Amino acid sequence: MQDNKMGSRFAFDNFYITKDNSNAFEKAKRFAKNADSKPLSLFGGTSTGKTHLLYAVKNAIEQTSPELHVIFTTTADMVSSLTNTISNGGTSEQFREKYLQADVLLVDDIQGLAGKEKTQDELILLFNAFYESGKRFMMTSSQKETHDGLNDRLTSRAFWGDFAEISTAYINEG
Repeated sequence: MQDNKMGSRFAFDNFYITKDNSNAFEKAKRFAKNADSKPLSLFGGTSTGKTHLLYAVKNAIEQTSPELHVIFTTTADMVSSLTNTISNGGTSEQFREKYLQADVLLVDDIQGLAGKEKTQDELILLFNAFYESGKRFMMTSSQKETHDGLNDRLTSRAFWGDFAEISTAYINEG
């Protein structure tokens, strides 16, 4: 789980809005403000601003609702965490429990799970639990289509809620 200050510089105020990313920007801002938000998925190629918006959501929630526990993580961290938990004699339930403590789960780059079936299965169970409990989750991916080793069930979780696509590379001019 990432809990660093690296992303503290990313905010909605310094996100450069264009016609290609304005929909994603508005949906991310709405997600950050609304405790009853449906899951949100942002799709777009490399350097389109997805991670900036994910950090902006994290920072906005932590600023306006400091009582909420927000976890920002990447799929690489999740794979490492699951591997470490299992190799140290833990269970997949213990792995999930770490993330289920969050009120809001933000997962960056789910395409990084391509070919990692066990971790995809765990993420599906996490998303199911978050959805059923009314907790919020948001994810980003550079691929929207279900190919290249991503489980159809994992990517379908994106469509339980809302999604936005960003089609053009993001350049921060602010």
